[in-house]
Amino acid sequence: MVSQRPISIAVVSDNALSREGLKRILECEEFTVVGSHLSSEALLEAKDCIEPPQIILLDICDSESVCSHVIAFQRALPKSKVVVLSRDFDFDIMIEAFRTGVAGYIVKRIGCDSLIGSLRLVHLGEKVMPSELAQGLPRRWSGASLPALSEREVISLFSDREVETLRFLIMGSPNKVIAGHLNISEATVKVHVKAILRKLGAQNRTQAAIWAVNNGIELKQTDTSSIVTHGDTAATLVIG
Repeated sequence: MVSQRPISIAVVSDNALSREGLKRILECEEFTVVGSHLSSEALLEAKDCIEPPQIILLDICDSESVCSHVIAFQRALPKSKVVVLSRDFDFDIMIEAFRTGVAGYIVKRIGCDSLIGSLRLVHLGEKVMPSELAQGLPRRWSGASLPALSEREVISLFSDREVETLRFLIMGSPNKVIAGHLNISEATVKVHVKAILRKLGAQNRTQAAIWAVNNGIELKQTDTSSIVTHGDTAATLVIG
């Protein structure tokens, strides 16, 4: 049996203790730390001397500059998946980070085992979000302008397929995954999503998902199998 190739990962942190701690945690598992860098600039300067890492774990204090770092990585290392390690949970910064293209947003109080599990999920192509997102969704959009509807109005406004599509939007599933679960084409999924956004007056999938949570669109038991939770972090496929 051929052994699985280790997952290559680069650690970027402006804190020496954090860099060393993360390196030791990761090297105890199926990861190979190909670089431990003080800053994003240091990693980019060294990129020609190392094999592009499969994952970049970005731990920086200035959370508001996350997107600029991610953009720089995408330009220089387009095949590397970026995971942000944040000291605190910030909804707006997290959303912008995912829109920019990160593969994961993890809050630092996560345990070691959960961190390892989350990075495995990222390597497998999933996107990882903190459990604080699920806890804050109902409160986050309470003052939004999207309409609040009764159960009867929801039934009359959306087709059965659109309601099922909304359930998958709550989980952050991409069109390909929704199509597979509903046994329809991706083009048909796009039609459903556009119809949902138009009917709600929502600007994007995230707004529609939050509206669905606030208006009682519940996940079926079979739907929840598409979500994997590791400790303090919930993993889903995509957001936005």
